[in-house]
Amino acid sequence: MKLNILMPFLAEEISEALTNMGQRHLASSIQDLEILEHCDCDNSGCAAFYTAEKHTWSGQKIKHLSPNVKGLFSIDVCQNKIVFVEMMGRQDVRERLLAVHP
Repeated sequence: MKLNILMPFLAEEISEALTNMGQRHLASSIQDLEILEHCDCDNSGCAAFYTAEKHTWSGQKIKHLSPNVKGLFSIDVCQNKIVFVEMMGRQDVRERLLAVHP
């Protein structure tokens, strides 16, 4: 499911923060960003999600960005594409992720 459909508030927060960092290309990609699965760790505060199949970027050079968004630790970028969004402490995000990807 697309991030901007499931969580338009989060898509806007991330897009704005990336734009403020000078990452306009990545900010514009938010509209098409697909949430493929949520992180399967055991941390009850985790709200991280994958936006690319793990095998397509595993072992590749990853760039870590830290936009100023509540609960956002980093966005992992591989070959100019967002592949993973690491969030903690955003229960609103976690609940929506689990509703769609149990």
